[in-house]
Amino acid sequence: MSTIPKGNKQYTFAEYMAMEESSLERNDFYYGEIFAMAGATANHHQLAQNVNVALINRFKADGCFVSLEGVRLELVEENFYLYPDVFLTCDERDKKNNIFKNYPSIIFEVLSDSTALYDKEVKLKYYKKIETLNYYVLVAQKEIMVEVYSRINDSQIWQYQTFENLDETISFDRLGFTLPVAVIYEGIGFDAVSAVVL
Repeated sequence: MSTIPKGNKQYTFAEYMAMEESSLERNDFYYGEIFAMAGATANHHQLAQNVNVALINRFKADGCFVSLEGVRLELVEENFYLYPDVFLTCDERDKKNNIFKNYPSIIFEVLSDSTALYDKEVKLKYYKKIETLNYYVLVAQKEIMVEVYSRINDSQIWQYQTFENLDETISFDRLGFTLPVAVIYEGIGFDAVSAVVL
């Protein structure tokens, strides 16, 4: 989902929080800058919804929380807050905070032309610092392509894999969860340029 900067003004964290309380749109906050979240394509929304449903079906009974584009993550206290497309947290500490979450175990971002670099560089850098995060997943919306960053054990070493076929299944072993690529792309239609129609 693309972001739109709100001018050149620098905001305090308190100003950002006050703005969020009355705003009809969601805004990211990055070291004093506020970015409005732009509207998503139908494919973007469907992909995020497919992942969201799969996570809810698997983890709801475990008392976990799944967010679909609506809850903030706090990456740097009072400096960096954003809304991932989908994330899962099963951490007891996150149950105490209804304003934002801190301890996700898996994050999904659906790539857009305007945010692909941001998702793959800036967000990746900060997401890897989250001690509870085991997986960061990037989902393309114009082709079948899922990129998965997986933490190796409890280290700072990450493995990178790609999945490009509908008959593949992604294993999230540290969460005891598998997700078929076909489930992610269910109901997605690509334009004629891609020559792929589901």
